[in-house]
Amino acid sequence: MSIDLLGWMGKAGKRGIPSGRQTVVVEGSGGVIESVLRHVFAASAAQKFLGIAARTPQVPPPPPLPLLPLPPNSTIPCSPIPTLLPRPPPCCPPMTSPGASSFAAALVVEDFPWVKREEEMGMDPDKYREVFDLAQRGARAFRDGHFDEAVSFYSKAQTLRPGDPIILSNRSSAFCMISQVLRERSAADSEYQPLNGLDPTTHAELALKDAEKVLAIGSNSPRPYLLKAYALILLEQYHEAREAILSGLQVDPLSHVLQSWLSDLHRNTSIAARARRPTLDRPDDFECTLCFKLLFEPVTTPCGHSFCRSCLHQSMDHGNKCPMCRTVLFIGPKTYPISVTLSNIIQKNFPEEYAERKSEHETMTYAGVDLMPLFVMDVVLPCQKMALNIFEPRYRLMIRRIMEGNHRMGMVGIDSATGTVADCGCEVEILECEPLPDGRFYLEVEGSRRFRILRSWDQDGYRVAEIEWLQDISLPDGSQERKDLMERANAASELARTYIRRAREISRPARRARQTDLESMPGPQDPEKFSFWLVNLINLRPSDRLDLLRLSDTRERISRSLRLLGDAEQICRVQ
Repeated sequence: MSIDLLGWMGKAGKRGIPSGRQTVVVEGSGGVIESVLRHVFAASAAQKFLGIAARTPQVPPPPPLPLLPLPPNSTIPCSPIPTLLPRPPPCCPPMTSPGASSFAAALVVEDFPWVKREEEMGMDPDKYREVFDLAQRGARAFRDGHFDEAVSFYSKAQTLRPGDPIILSNRSSAFCMISQVLRERSAADSEYQPLNGLDPTTHAELALKDAEKVLAIGSNSPRPYLLKAYALILLEQYHEAREAILSGLQVDPLSHVLQSWLSDLHRNTSIAARARRPTLDRPDDFECTLCFKLLFEPVTTPCGHSFCRSCLHQSMDHGNKCPMCRTVLFIGPKTYPISVTLSNIIQKNFPEEYAERKSEHETMTYAGVDLMPLFVMDVVLPCQKMALNIFEPRYRLMIRRIMEGNHRMGMVGIDSATGTVADCGCEVEILECEPLPDGRFYLEVEGSRRFRILRSWDQDGYRVAEIEWLQDISLPDGSQERKDLMERANAASELARTYIRRAREISRPARRARQTDLESMPGPQDPEKFSFWLVNLINLRPSDRLDLLRLSDTRERISRSLRLLGDAEQICRVQ
């Protein structure tokens, strides 16, 4: 058996075969088999197409490939030439490929230039000569179809000359070719001739990194944008590939290659999208049986039923059984894994309805600037800290939503004068939230801001209100009223320190004394906040706290607090 490899530099024309093609002839007892492969890396034609100045190295051209003897009954593996887009699945119509010219433009390797002057080399001449030799060997290996060897040569050259755009571009082309060839391998080839190494996706990612490095260096050529787009297409990131091509068109608006790629990409991705994403009607399988809406953050129970995550949470507040089959579920709030596969199917097939469900969920979680979920229990003042034990199912639901949002809620009490919910309340921040095994929550909260309720309504069992924020009457800086208020606040702070020391001295060891930290006392520079801190030193009835909460005069609140503080000190002395 003999084999004749026709060189790519014009020898094919002597045998009656058009140049630009490569012929492999294997003669044997079975006859002659001729395989003609398109040669996509016509370097000189592609460079002319891209507008790259031809750089002829000052070295003799590489000799033609020698005739290699092969053992009997052997063949040469010929990898198919890659296509721009990944092959569609059998259910999809065949995609049209772009012209061969755009292929050659993207996958051609550019010759590394040889310069004579040392200042143009930018490095030691011996090292530059070594880099030049590695780049030449890499280009020869690429054109021979040995892409892994080309990557090895270009990587060594890149180590010696980091950040060189020609070396990075050529290595990116080699990575793209390896990725595409691996994608084109049939199942039979992978089974009978397994390969060891990186997968196609990893090679495409490496090609993308090299292309982005070239773009970061800066280039007026569309080639780096083509390489980036090619790598993104291999990664099936078609939208990002389109953006890369559009960026290249900003650099070279008249580039026919980029325009051709953009139109082909748009056409092929549209065909694939229509074939791969048929329109589906929403069956009951994608509907939550608790809220009768499209599943949002679906959770599948061990018994095989799927519900919205929030709906199952709410159901578990009333019992630990499946809402459908009544099977006992041994799961807690921390063991509710979302079914990723089911969620992805819903998002891809019902995007508009899923967006509505997401917006509805966010409205429940993030109530808005002027909306506040209310915990009706007691009157809380700013700067007041409190421990709460949440056990009612309606408030468990409310706390879960709050913890997914801004960790804030409103606390209000019952107005003893009207017997209804008070018109004023205080926003509290949840400092600590500890879910308990039985579904309860242990909270540590602290009051922050006051608000007035404009209107309220029930939502899923708990109360939600539209509010407006309350503030004390502001006094102008430098005015006499402002100076009097600051003097009153300074005097009150000294009295407060004296009261705390005396209360600690006369408190009995058997009784639990008030643990007040003087370091947490606000400064007199913020009289409103200081006035509420001062009020919290005294145990007041809910009606008295509500009156102080409604009060908008800081000076009056400090005066009342001092009177109440004096009464409390006299009681302590009597006891």
